Amino acid sequence: MREDRFRKAAKERRTLLNAWLTLNNPFLIELIGEAGWDCLTIDQQHGLGGNEALLSCLTAARAADLPAIVRVAENDPGLIGRALDAGAQGIMCPMIETLEDAEAFVKAVKYPPRGLRSWGPYRARLDYEGDYFTTANNWTIACPQIETKGALDQLDDILGLDGVDMVCFGPNDLSVALTGRLDIWASEVKEAMQLVLSKCREMSVMALIFANDADYAKPLVANGWDIVAAGTDAGWFGKAAVEVKRQATTP
Repeated sequence: MREDRFRKAAKERRTLLNAWLTLNNPFLIELIGEAGWDCLTIDQQHGLGGNEALLSCLTAARAADLPAIVRVAENDPGLIGRALDAGAQGIMCPMIETLEDAEAFVKAVKYPPRGLRSWGPYRARLDYEGDYFTTANNWTIACPQIETKGALDQLDDILGLDGVDMVCFGPNDLSVALTGRLDIWASEVKEAMQLVLSKCREMSVMALIFANDADYAKPLVANGWDIVAAGTDAGWFGKAAVEVKRQATTP
């Protein structure tokens, strides 16, 4: 079985840098692995491509030794099971509003008796020696997003739910929910951010956070978040394209 990089790093209080993919290109994953990133998120909510792209990205991630989280488009057992069977270790679910939402999500990620995940791990079992079924619930990661006021209001209950292994703090959507504007630097967002990290530490839940850019990410790494995503592949490419053009045209 492959090393559980997420849980090992969390136990060691070591932050992992997460490459957040929206272009969902397998060659890009190879470059990200070569660059030394620790893990990745394949975004199927706001990213490109469907199931074929997902499968290609998970194949590349395995080859590059990058553990993968897939953000599904919605809290749907079919989408969740498909990503897990294809080899995702973690599933991130957006727009969790209530404890009931979180419970339904966990049930889709975990096998019986905890959950209702259907059997068929055609790629997921490739790294396993022995019985995948009896060990998968301790390997897979259910990661609801904390990006709504409802999820924040029920934070203790969601973090205390058996099978919630990690949460993802989403500052962009949460800023809109708390302030009515897109402002990730708002005091309300910063207070919620610290609350979530503190509660995750208290309840032994891994804490992932999305940062729009490196400047936003630096203090999060320093503050000890378990996993920090610094921008997206599309954002990196856009900035690099501007900078190369600037350099090429500057006397």
